[in-house]
Amino acid sequence: MADDGLLLNLSIPSTPLPVTLSDNIIKGKWTQRLKAKRAIQRSTKNRVRQIAPQSSSSQSSQNVAHLKAEKTLRNNKGSGSNGIFVERNPRSLPTAPGNEARTFPEPRARSSNGANNSPAGTKKLEYSSQSSSISSHIISSLFTSNPETAAAPISSGELQYDPSNAPLIDDTSFQGLGLHNLLTSHLQEKMRFDHPTAIQRAAIPALISQNPQDLFIQAQTGSGKTLAYVLPIIHALMASPERLTRESGLFAIVIAPTRELANQIYSVLESVVRCCHYIVPGIVIGGEKKKSEKARLRRGVNILVSTPGRLADHFDNTEAMHLSAVRWVVLDEGDRLMELGFEETITKILSKLQENSKAHIDSVRGLPNRRVTVLCSATLKEDVEKLGKQSLHNAIYVNVDSKSTEPSRTDEFSAPDQLNQEYVVVPMKLRMVSLMGTIVNIVQTRNNAKIMVFLSCSDSVNFHFSMLTRASNTDDGSEEESESEKTAEGEKTSLPSHILKTYLKSTSPMIYKLHGSLSQPLRKSTLAAFTKLTSGPSVLLCTDVASRGLDLPSISHVVEFDPPFALEDHLHRVGRTARVGNEGWSTIFVLPGKEEGYIDNVVAPLHKSPPIRRDYSTVLSSAFGGKLVWQDIATNAQLDVERWLLQSNSNLSLAKGAFTSHVRAYTTHLSSERQYFSVRDLHLGHMAKCFGLRETPATLGKANNASAGPQVSGETRRKRLADHGPDYAKKKMLKIAQMHASVNADEFNLG
Repeated sequence: MADDGLLLNLSIPSTPLPVTLSDNIIKGKWTQRLKAKRAIQRSTKNRVRQIAPQSSSSQSSQNVAHLKAEKTLRNNKGSGSNGIFVERNPRSLPTAPGNEARTFPEPRARSSNGANNSPAGTKKLEYSSQSSSISSHIISSLFTSNPETAAAPISSGELQYDPSNAPLIDDTSFQGLGLHNLLTSHLQEKMRFDHPTAIQRAAIPALISQNPQDLFIQAQTGSGKTLAYVLPIIHALMASPERLTRESGLFAIVIAPTRELANQIYSVLESVVRCCHYIVPGIVIGGEKKKSEKARLRRGVNILVSTPGRLADHFDNTEAMHLSAVRWVVLDEGDRLMELGFEETITKILSKLQENSKAHIDSVRGLPNRRVTVLCSATLKEDVEKLGKQSLHNAIYVNVDSKSTEPSRTDEFSAPDQLNQEYVVVPMKLRMVSLMGTIVNIVQTRNNAKIMVFLSCSDSVNFHFSMLTRASNTDDGSEEESESEKTAEGEKTSLPSHILKTYLKSTSPMIYKLHGSLSQPLRKSTLAAFTKLTSGPSVLLCTDVASRGLDLPSISHVVEFDPPFALEDHLHRVGRTARVGNEGWSTIFVLPGKEEGYIDNVVAPLHKSPPIRRDYSTVLSSAFGGKLVWQDIATNAQLDVERWLLQSNSNLSLAKGAFTSHVRAYTTHLSSERQYFSVRDLHLGHMAKCFGLRETPATLGKANNASAGPQVSGETRRKRLADHGPDYAKKKMLKIAQMHASVNADEFNLG
């Protein structure tokens, strides 16, 4: 055909025209046509969102990236309630010292109308050499859809108070209280105790009198209650005219609620009796073969430390357990004994002692001619009063201020005056990165800091331990197998934190974990290692099993990552620091809204100075590089955890177990405090995110319940959804949580 000289002037737009969705151009079955329509719609939306014209080669690569992003979105079940969206403008930024080559997305703050609200005047960070190329990343936004919080100004002129549990600074001495000269010299020269505390000054004279009465000792945690009853017992045994030996019999029994506290009391006894080696202490708490404990009792002990269950077992099954010479019975941490359900066991123990006692006819001179019972408690509740009525007779009530025959429930209990307390208001999605930022800030402030972090359940402890001790990412983006994973079957309880080192200029802390599900040897070795480490910072992730009675030296900070289940738990937690007159700091995490009322109405009255309020932005900006990059680095830290979970099914299962156990634990708050801690107010999607999970709560419930019962068909599932509505899975989870709320659960049966 000859050239007719016509020219076609066609203008091709830079962006492809939308494809008409017509059944005429798509052939096949209706399911195939529907899939094709949806694919075209997604492709059209992606082309419209392109921000600049591209060459044919870059356009092709962009389409491939779009398809990959859409495939990932489908695999992750859409955006859901945990904030997953497609970010198309990544940039390369320095994240932290030693990790300058990380690539992560630029966060975008959006208003209600969808506009991009970047702060005016913010300094732009330099893009990498490939910043002009556009790719797609699936990320979860930390800084969108959060409740609003307003940072309160930080007070610079905080009031300072004298320590309320410190040794006395007047002329009071142990010798002046009437203790044995050899014992007082040992306290001063070997143990470095020059002056007693206020509770010791009140209790010791009452217990070393010629006719001692039963005693109810109530004082702040960390005020020296252990020595208040240990010293009078050893003084009486040393003062006896007859030289006692291990064969002389069992004279004192100390009952503690937990193995950790029993071990600590035993270590105090061992330190004190070094001035009189003929007095033999012993301990039976389980965690070892009963045959070994029976052999120890057969050889003979003078002072026995035990937990209630193990002691009752030996009463029934150990013939060498002779009780006729018992003169003292000490019930330490009486409130905890009652909380753990030992009331019946203690009643049985006291009845058995009463039946076998021959103290009134025993010929050992210098010892009481009756059994003396001592009840110790940092708090005074109704169940503790009940225990006192069952175990004490004509008791003297002793506290730091007064001495009377009856305890008064109107007494106010408070934290040590020298404790510096703050609370951090953190939205649910930001809790995990805020915990990391808090630890970084403490370690940067104090190189040898010892930090205790309290969590609600053992599964949460295991997850955060593995998360903080995981190995750093390799250069190619794949993660190396962490040391914690290599030793998972060996129940490794202490590892260095490789991840926190990324954000620290100083030494990375050692991370320890402790909870009631660990074996007794592991719990004992963990506490010993955490206590002995003094060359660098250390962090103990623990449950409330470590909150009662433990005297861990030099604890500088207590972090209550999960709020306490009861007010008494808060007092015992913060009591691990600011002990015996030393200064201490504590931080509690709360959600915006109702939980802030818990601080104002419940926690604040326990302190002479109100707790200082801090906002999460203050914590994160201080830890992650100032006001210009902290949001980027915090987002990158969150993404690292999410990628780590997706790379291993075991890690993912660990996070899911921590999530479900945390929901159950949240429902166990006292009914009087549920106005501040209501499980119905929780955003379960945001909660999943604070455990690094990208799935929605419905997906989590399905995964966790997959093996719990028979599988249901798709038709049955559709009928249930039709009957109950789209929120059926969430309602089911809330129903399960409410069921757990009716049970008086604690750390030992959670997870």
